Amino acid sequence: MAGIDNRSMKLAGIACLFAIALGAAPAARAAAYTITAEMWMQPRSGAVMLQMAPVRAAVNDWMRHPGSQLAILHSGDDMGSLWASEVQDWLVSLGIPSTDIQKRVSGQDENSVTLMVER
Repeated sequence: MAGIDNRSMKLAGIACLFAIALGAAPAARAAAYTITAEMWMQPRSGAVMLQMAPVRAAVNDWMRHPGSQLAILHSGDDMGSLWASEVQDWLVSLGIPSTDIQKRVSGQDENSVTLMVER
């Protein structure tokens, strides 16, 4: 009977470690916020940028996770690169250090730019 109890304890320990690993996984993932071309067409100011839901959500997410990085994913063509640079400039003007921002080519649709907060 002691063997059954010992085996049960091992299984419970493995189940506990698995549950902890699953619970930690979402914290390690990146959250993504997409800015569409339609959103970006409106005249921009600091206030407008913070009213733009994806920008506001990404900035708030970045602020809640010290040490995180903010990646700007873009299509990689000339327009996508220009758009990503403009987004980066606005994020810096909102107080995010340029060292916390990276631009990356993602091969995504040229009609959007995605902000990812990487924890």
